[in-house]
Amino acid sequence: MFIVSKLWNHFHEQEEVKPAFMKTLTNLNLSYLDLYFMHSPMGTKLHKDQSEAVESSDVDYIDTWKEMEKLVDEGLVKAIGVSNFSVAQLERLLSACRIKPAVHQVELHPYLTQPRLVQYCKFKGIVLTAYSPLGSPERPFRRDDEPVLLDDHVVNEIGKNYGKTSAQVLLRYHVQRGVAAVPKSVTPSQIKENIQIFDFSLSEDDMITLEGLNRNWRIAKWEFDGLPNHKFYPFKED
Repeated sequence: MFIVSKLWNHFHEQEEVKPAFMKTLTNLNLSYLDLYFMHSPMGTKLHKDQSEAVESSDVDYIDTWKEMEKLVDEGLVKAIGVSNFSVAQLERLLSACRIKPAVHQVELHPYLTQPRLVQYCKFKGIVLTAYSPLGSPERPFRRDDEPVLLDDHVVNEIGKNYGKTSAQVLLRYHVQRGVAAVPKSVTPSQIKENIQIFDFSLSEDDMITLEGLNRNWRIAKWEFDGLPNHKFYPFKED
């Protein structure tokens, strides 16, 4: 078993990093984690009236990262990583860090291929993990006018050619890009299906076709709580 957790945005202040981590460790009844992510480069804090509303924090993600490095030093976590960083933010972090991020977790799928980010992480030796690899069709905030990747005609036709489902085609696409994918499922049959992707390979033409579906369409835009105005909002490069 490989145990992973994340540091939420409210706990980016240097004095809050370890207590937040230790609370996670206590809740899980563990003595260490395998991997600990910084959930985003954006620090936030609860509004002064202690309501659920949040406001931006000026804390620098590099300072937060230095506290996460200490967790590695203390043997509390084996590896640390980041999530939702831009290429520019990764470059800045790599120029200042002592321990390189082991993993970068971002949204990736054929509607959001992010080729520059994929190539950059490969070049720097950072494992890239795709969240929403199937386009997150069951997300509660999906609007009726938004596309459903699993229903895309091109994906469906490729699946028929291999005798595979659209989900299996999409997961195989990530594998052949050298990207780890973390699909969500609570259905045993779907979980089993998601694993059955190593008995076929997509042709080069099919990979190019899937890449051609890119529309730079992002599901997780982080548009709540005024975050697009945050000084470290990561998607300005899109």
